[in-house]
Amino acid sequence: MKTNLYFALLSILVLIVSCKEKSLKESEIKKPLNVVLILTDDQGAHLSALGTKGIVTPNVDMLAKNGMLFTNSFAVVPSCSPSRSSIMTGMYPHANGHWRNTITPKLSDVDKEFTKASSTIDEVGIHEYIQTLPELLQENGYFTAITQKFHMSPPWKFPYSARNAVQNSPEEFKKVISSFIRDAGDRPFFFQANIAPPHRNLDRHMKDFPNFLPDKDSIEVPKYLADTPAMREDLAKYYGSVQLADACAGSIINVLKESGMLENTLIIFTGDQGEPYHRAKASPYYAGLHVPFVASGPKIEKGKISKALISHIDIMPTILDYLEMDIPGTVQGKSLKPIFSGSADSIPNRKYVYGEHNSHGPPRSEHYPSRAIFDGRFYYIQNLLYQKTYELPADLVVEKGWGNRSYQATLDAKETHPIQYRLLKELESGRPSEELYDMQNDPGQLVNLTGKKEYIEKQEELKNALSKWRTKTGDLVDDPLHIKTRQLEN
Repeated sequence: MKTNLYFALLSILVLIVSCKEKSLKESEIKKPLNVVLILTDDQGAHLSALGTKGIVTPNVDMLAKNGMLFTNSFAVVPSCSPSRSSIMTGMYPHANGHWRNTITPKLSDVDKEFTKASSTIDEVGIHEYIQTLPELLQENGYFTAITQKFHMSPPWKFPYSARNAVQNSPEEFKKVISSFIRDAGDRPFFFQANIAPPHRNLDRHMKDFPNFLPDKDSIEVPKYLADTPAMREDLAKYYGSVQLADACAGSIINVLKESGMLENTLIIFTGDQGEPYHRAKASPYYAGLHVPFVASGPKIEKGKISKALISHIDIMPTILDYLEMDIPGTVQGKSLKPIFSGSADSIPNRKYVYGEHNSHGPPRSEHYPSRAIFDGRFYYIQNLLYQKTYELPADLVVEKGWGNRSYQATLDAKETHPIQYRLLKELESGRPSEELYDMQNDPGQLVNLTGKKEYIEKQEELKNALSKWRTKTGDLVDDPLHIKTRQLEN
């Protein structure tokens, strides 16, 4: 009798322990996913994994090996502020209201500067009724944090639990991300890990970390730039800064690994816009919008390279989809989860990706509205005020303070590189109303194909598709002067 009672009690104990273990495993499985968005500043699609000559980016390459690398990833706008706001709203700048760079608080500022009592509130910014990714995540219990710079408007629409202005130091990034994880405690977290390089001043990055500077003779000069010694020296510092950004990304990834968080974290690595050169940054050309994109994490295929056409406005719905949160109706992008998981090769019914440029900064001289569409091979641009003159932003021209030597290098190469010189001068003196480029045979976009008989059909196809997109997304005005300022209420 006692023996039977003993075995009965033992069976009950085993059953209780088994249930507890099962419950623990289920709770571990259901543990909320963490998200880290690593966003470099002014990095075009340059990685050793993408075949960029003369540089090595081992950390992002390894991230791609453990996840997916995209070769057709595009920002929707080639300027910092509107690009970051497009990511955080899943919307085009003309739709969310944040159409140019804006004056915003520094991350080192006091909390008051991120409220409606801030002294740095720009009249341009997203409309008040739009839900942002940081808002939604905080509402759902996430600890949110941001590094390097803010640059989004208005500040209270992008709430973060923690801020740190760390810029370009791999060791400092390690400390900051570690502190963010500690501060998050038991809460799931979202980190917008902004990294300063390769934004200019490139001299400063390479002065602080000279070991990342590559041999200027080993790099490849993009076709739209003049291949001269002075240009190579400038580009070497850009590529060196890309390598520095990779090291910073590596520090962030290593902290996640060492803390045991890596396996439960969705990581997205990309750049906010193209490289810091004329006819790239602050322009609608391919080099201004084509950016690197790597995704790694749970249920993401490993070691796959995708040619799918994807856009920065797809980041927000992708994150929300992974976190099983509702996607706001304002979002214009699509979730990339089916592509990440391998259940789809592309976004259904997406034949094109779109981009826009309105103005880099507030001055009228920097207004030059353009729209772009790309089908995977042909790249079409409409310059909406094509006869208007344009003033390049200071960081694309000025050596003092910004350390930009590429502009003068192009002027000096007028006789030896007349095509590259002409392309630069066209930026300033007025471009054609339409531009069409075959990216397969002309990756530098040197030859405008508009009006050529054999390309008329393709030109009309892209022109009509662009017109339909503008109508569908509410892109109703050509001149930035007529874009509505930030709306406080719907």
